[in-house]
Amino acid sequence: MTKLFFHSFGLRYQYRHKPGFDIFSLIDLAAELGFDGINVSAQLPGYIEISGRERDHLRKVRRHVEDRGLLIDIETRGTEVAHLSDCLAMAADVGAGHLRTYTTGTSDRRQRVAEAKLNLSKIAPMAEQVGIPILLENHEDLCGAEVADILASVNSPWIRALFDYVNSMLFFEHPYESLEAMKPWVTSAHLKDCVLLPPVRQGEGGTMLGVPIGAGITPVAELTEKLASLGIDRISFENTWSYRAPMRDRRSRGEGHESFPQWVDPLDLPADWIVEAAELAESNPTRLLELEMEALHESLRWLRNQSIGAGLTDA
Repeated sequence: MTKLFFHSFGLRYQYRHKPGFDIFSLIDLAAELGFDGINVSAQLPGYIEISGRERDHLRKVRRHVEDRGLLIDIETRGTEVAHLSDCLAMAADVGAGHLRTYTTGTSDRRQRVAEAKLNLSKIAPMAEQVGIPILLENHEDLCGAEVADILASVNSPWIRALFDYVNSMLFFEHPYESLEAMKPWVTSAHLKDCVLLPPVRQGEGGTMLGVPIGAGITPVAELTEKLASLGIDRISFENTWSYRAPMRDRRSRGEGHESFPQWVDPLDLPADWIVEAAELAESNPTRLLELEMEALHESLRWLRNQSIGAGLTDA
């Protein structure tokens, strides 16, 4: 049975603009909604989503997670050995099953790939010693094929992959293509949805916009079914409503997906999906919080109609 996790990024505005909202609020809400676990960002600046990194705090988080009957995975970024070593210690303190990361640093992606191969090969024995696999994500840095290249080179059962349903679209790589490339290593996933907005001016690449689950162009149900067939037992739901990222260079082979990308006219979308979150946070933070929760519950309603979300409630 696939376990459904709740990602802390899905309530990023609650963390930043709702007084008193913290990691314990997230844990309680995830339990009330019927999730099996949580994925929590545990990175600078401020360790906002895990609400601190002191060892006593992390152990308190662990107790609360266990008391609510949940599992936990934590997430960071970068492949530097010293950094991942520190994050593995955090993961152990909080009782995490996995530590997710992605590459950072130079804009030269070939150098990023080379550094990741070296660093992840070095950290693999420590991940084995601690007993917590490190998962490399197809984030906004590398496409699925590049992640696969790194993992094939490292060749360790302790360095695996986290498949993101939409991120590789930034490189015009269809989700089926990225999953196929990463398939031998995938251990977990970020379930989310998006639309692709066409370029405004000639020479631009367009924009990815996060939308409620089931409302975008991502084949969410089909991808989830494929992951279940691979034996993936944990998938993290991520509410990315209003999040935007620019399309990048084309890295896809384009095999079998001639109709991709499917551009969506922004005029055809609800106005509440295309908001300037930073401006709204200044002018009307209460409305920003309401819109984020509305998108969350719209996604939950869709998920409940799918087999993977059958156990979710609408608390």
